[in-house]
Amino acid sequence: MSLEETVAKNLVELRKSKHLTQQELAEQIGYSDKSISKWELGKALPKADVLLRFAEFYGVSVDSLLHNTPIIKIEEKETPKNNVNKIILLCLAVCTIFLIAAIIYAYCYMQGINLDSVWIVFVWAIPVSFFVSSLMYWKSYGRRNVVFVILTSLFIWTLVLAFGIHFQVLLNQNIWYIMVVAVPVQAAMILISRLR
Repeated sequence: MSLEETVAKNLVELRKSKHLTQQELAEQIGYSDKSISKWELGKALPKADVLLRFAEFYGVSVDSLLHNTPIIKIEEKETPKNNVNKIILLCLAVCTIFLIAAIIYAYCYMQGINLDSVWIVFVWAIPVSFFVSSLMYWKSYGRRNVVFVILTSLFIWTLVLAFGIHFQVLLNQNIWYIMVVAVPVQAAMILISRLR
């Protein structure tokens, strides 16, 4: 098989793996669909800079485009910049939750509501923060991560704690025995995170 045919086969395979038409691919990489067709039919060999653009677009090495071997995708590595941005977004989400709690507290103060029990809104902001953090972390890194398990565990225990404080302060009822509920929930959450 000639080099043109090898490159053509690989380009067709990669385009189809992304479920793109030649026209859609042409629009995304900035070449005409006629050029894409010519390269995929093996009538011409793309120049080095075009091959590099294809490799970057598909997340493969240029070498894999040139050889008749199974194409292995290059795994995208988290850059420090991406990690910092994700942490900043997570912190902004938590700040927003506490800002909402502060707004509720300030509103109650302006309405003349007894503030002796309104502070509980800050207690509820804690499990909500851990819940949102868990979701954001799961979306970014997946559930098979120690930090995700820790964040989810903190959500479970602070949620149960918030219920206990809420009932104790507002309703003067001692329901601390509900802490026992968190134990099997915690165990189930750890097991679920280990599922393949």
